[in-house]
Amino acid sequence: MKAIRDRYLAIVLLLTAVTAQAAFAKTIKVGVVQTVIEKTLGKNRDKLLDFIGLAKTKGCHVVIFPEGALFWSDIAAHKPTRADLDAAIAQIGAKAGSEDIYVVFGVGYRQTDSGPYRNRGVVYDPDGHRLLFYKKNADVPQQFYVHGVPFNLVICSDRGYLEHSDLPCLVQGSQVIIDISGGHGGDDGRPDLRWIRYRPWALRTNAYVIVSNPVHDDTDFMGHSPWGGGSAIVRPDGSIQASRTHEKDTLIVEEIDTGHATRDGAERRRNHPIFKPFWDMGEKLLEGGDIGSIPDIQPHSSAERNIKIAAAQIVCSGNISENVRKIAGYIRRAADKKADIVVFPELAVTGHRKDDISTAGQCALDEALSQIREEADSANIYVIVGMPYVADGHRRNCAFVIGDDGSIKTRYAQLAAKRGELFRPGTSTKAMWFELKGVHCIVTVGDDANWVEIPDLAASRGMYLHFHIANEAYSSADEAILRKQRNLLMLMYAKYGAVVNAAKPTDMSNPGAPAGGMSMIVSREAGHDKPAPPGVEYYLPYQTSIVKNAGSAETMTIATRKTATRNDMDLIRHWRNRNRRSRAQSSWYEWMKKGALLIDEGTDESTAMEAGQDY
Repeated sequence: MKAIRDRYLAIVLLLTAVTAQAAFAKTIKVGVVQTVIEKTLGKNRDKLLDFIGLAKTKGCHVVIFPEGALFWSDIAAHKPTRADLDAAIAQIGAKAGSEDIYVVFGVGYRQTDSGPYRNRGVVYDPDGHRLLFYKKNADVPQQFYVHGVPFNLVICSDRGYLEHSDLPCLVQGSQVIIDISGGHGGDDGRPDLRWIRYRPWALRTNAYVIVSNPVHDDTDFMGHSPWGGGSAIVRPDGSIQASRTHEKDTLIVEEIDTGHATRDGAERRRNHPIFKPFWDMGEKLLEGGDIGSIPDIQPHSSAERNIKIAAAQIVCSGNISENVRKIAGYIRRAADKKADIVVFPELAVTGHRKDDISTAGQCALDEALSQIREEADSANIYVIVGMPYVADGHRRNCAFVIGDDGSIKTRYAQLAAKRGELFRPGTSTKAMWFELKGVHCIVTVGDDANWVEIPDLAASRGMYLHFHIANEAYSSADEAILRKQRNLLMLMYAKYGAVVNAAKPTDMSNPGAPAGGMSMIVSREAGHDKPAPPGVEYYLPYQTSIVKNAGSAETMTIATRKTATRNDMDLIRHWRNRNRRSRAQSSWYEWMKKGALLIDEGTDESTAMEAGQDY
């Protein structure tokens, strides 16, 4: 294991040094069209032709239209034949050739005149040659290039498939990701959380993410009119370069500098030794290779019971003893509230400052851990707490899960450790797992929130509860929104869970690093075409809803939800995996089985620690 870790660190250092040079740097002028989709094929065709011409006059190299922009069967006044559709598509291609511009658009297409309409994504190059014509949720589209810059394209809910959303960027170097969406693409009904899918997507890959989404004039199931819209160009750091809300039939024109699309985040994820075999297998599939059959997996089954979570958003000082006293007090308070588990922030024992972490001796850390274990045992409550820990001569950023009997259920070391001067990355996915009274859970730390493959694959394995601990500050209100979106996106794969961040320090003699709070207890509620259920503060039908939400001050938030035997995102039940199995190329389901195996592998780090072993 030590040799593997050393090789991983060498790869990370090498990639950090060369990524900026490896990224293809070129300025591309992009046109993003936000249309109102008309009820006839002819009107939509004419609208696309006009916008292609307009984009050319603006100097655009590529123009992008929404899903179904050429034809949307759900709102159509009449049903065109396949020949009608082929003729309209050919006209768009001819216009791309005559205007010398790349064109990306969606169309509802039928294979036969009596068959159903299926959403297709179409890309034409400036010579009028069709580069892509793929079926939503079925085919896996190949990469295409715009003047030498690698792009990839998804349609709406394709973004829920790793092979569409992240794999091309990670293994083929895509610097621009396009999502042509058709409904709640940029807006799930919470304007303060708009672009919740896209901003974290750019942040975790460090690629540009572009969404084109139409505006709808009717009323959606949440009572909003108009709805949809939210087309945007998102920079590789997750910030918004340009956007629209509900403006109708409008064109966004922006230059993007692909030199900023370094893909640093993509490279770090791609080359972690735990996940590299998974991404390698996905790359082989994209290239048309055969991966064979992966052993069948039976997802974990959980107990049905009420689970009460206490999220202890505390201020963390630079003094270990002071922090432990506060942690002990909140353990007792949570137990008095009959909570099953109380969750504390990342590095709650030492605080987040580099000096406080590097000077914390292992004896002091062991004593702090011993006191917290005694308190958990006395209060008869599970505890998650963050602290550094030194094993095999290396410090790691850890989350300890302590049982209601004071035993260490697991010690998980953060996989996505970015503070290289302080922490070595973890090397075990098995260590993130634990059971809370018969319910299968995972715990993650800090920048793990950018690695969506962790919860996605854990859900395939049967994870039900997800606890994420953080200790981060926000440089602006916009950054706070981005981090909140990232955390909500990460927890969408669980049925229930919490994000716990450190509180903002106030009136403290020895404060730790500034933090921003915003802890949340979350639950995945309702869904497509379903109105908000009772008992949630923020309803996000296609994401994770916020049950209880904290501000920036020190506080403890408590909520209860009943668990079920299965997370419906698991390998057997979730629609994505059903679609994968039903494809002509069912190898993508085998790929997910490989990931579900990898997410539960490695040495159990808590066992290794108590036995005095390396892991």
